[in-house]
Amino acid sequence: MRTLRWLRELDSRCPTVGTRGLSILALLGLWWFVALFFQPLVFPGPWPVLLETVHIVRNERFVFHLSRTLFRVVGAFIVSLLLASIVGILMGVDETAERFFETFVLVGLTIPALAVSIIVLLVMGFNEVAGIVAIVIVITPPMTENVWEGTKNLDAELIKMGQVFGANARMMLSEVVLPQLAPYLLAATRFGLGIGWKIAVIVEWIGLGNGIGQQLRDSFDLFSLTGVMAWTLSFILVMAGIEFLIVKRVEARLTRWQTDDMSHPSLLQN
Repeated sequence: MRTLRWLRELDSRCPTVGTRGLSILALLGLWWFVALFFQPLVFPGPWPVLLETVHIVRNERFVFHLSRTLFRVVGAFIVSLLLASIVGILMGVDETAERFFETFVLVGLTIPALAVSIIVLLVMGFNEVAGIVAIVIVITPPMTENVWEGTKNLDAELIKMGQVFGANARMMLSEVVLPQLAPYLLAATRFGLGIGWKIAVIVEWIGLGNGIGQQLRDSFDLFSLTGVMAWTLSFILVMAGIEFLIVKRVEARLTRWQTDDMSHPSLLQN
C-alpha cells in the first residue's frame, strides 16, 4: 500500500517522467534479471543490446531500412484508416451495410496475418505494392471494428439537438460526430500502427529485400540474437516517439472538449 501511495504521489507531481520512467526502469530490471540465467549469446542483457543498437544507428544503413519500413507502415495505415472510417461509419448508421460488411470484417479478423502476407506476395509478386496491400488487408478489419463500434455508440440526443438547431451536414460532422468518434479513431490508429509494423516485418522477412524485417532475418541467419533484439529495439524506440510526439498530442487536441466539459462549474455541480 505504501508503494502504491508513493507511485500515486509521484504520478501527481511528474506524471510523464516519474511513473513512466519508473515503469521503463522496472522493465529493464526484469530484462537484466532474466538475462542473468543465460549465456550472453543465448539471451543478452540490456547493455549489450543497447550498445549494438547505437552501433546500428550510427554505422549501418539504418536510415534507409527504417525509411522503407516506415513508408510501408504509414502508407498502409493511411489507406486503412480511410477505408475503416468509411466502412465503419456506414456499418454504424445503416443496418444493410452492417450485414453486408460484417462478413468481410469477421473473415479479416480470422485469417492469420502470415497467411495473408504469403498469399499476397505470391499473387502480386515481391514488390512494394504487395507489401502495402498485405498490411492493409490485415489491419483494416480491426480498425473498421473500432470505428463501427464508435458509430453505434454515438449520442443520438446530441445529433437530434444539432438537427433541431439547424446545423448543416458539415457542422454535424465536425462538431457532433467526429468529437464523439475521436477516441475510437485514436484506438484504431494505435492498433493500426502497432500491428502494421509487425506485418511489415513479416513481408520484409519473407523477401522484400530491405527494411527492418530483412535486417532481422540477416541477424537471425547469423545466429545473432543481440542483432535481432537491437534492430527490434531501434524500431520500438521510433514507434514510441511517434506515439508520444504525434499521436498523444493529436489525442490531447481532439479530446480537449471532454476536459473542458468536466472542468465546467455547472457540470460539476450537476
